[in-house]
Amino acid sequence: MNRYLVVSDLMVGSTQLKDFVRNQLGEDRSTFHLVVPAMPDRRRLAWDESEAHLIARRRLVNGLEWMREVDPRADGEVGDVDPILAIEDALRTTAYDAIVLAVRERPHRRRLRVAARARQAFDLPVVDVLTAA
Repeated sequence: MNRYLVVSDLMVGSTQLKDFVRNQLGEDRSTFHLVVPAMPDRRRLAWDESEAHLIARRRLVNGLEWMREVDPRADGEVGDVDPILAIEDALRTTAYDAIVLAVRERPHRRRLRVAARARQAFDLPVVDVLTAA
């Protein structure tokens, strides 16, 4: 059984992520842990952490809803605003076989090259479903 750490922001409902999750269930009994970073709405000049957490919580609930249709054991949490720190936090409590990313890159944010940073920081396979062919 493979255990996947899935990190996704507003792309939590993307077709690419849904396809990846469904495809992993074919051969073994894979399970998934979804982490949604608590990212603020950058369209606004002011924001607070509780608002960012609330937005992330809604995304988490929506993501787990479809994910549990595929894997009833799927679980998740709201993570740090920085996806790398969110991964690090999740890895402190549970061992995973791979990290799956569905994180939208934005040039004006510190989140540039999340997949490259994750590959450098963690000794696990990293799959970026938004760029995978």
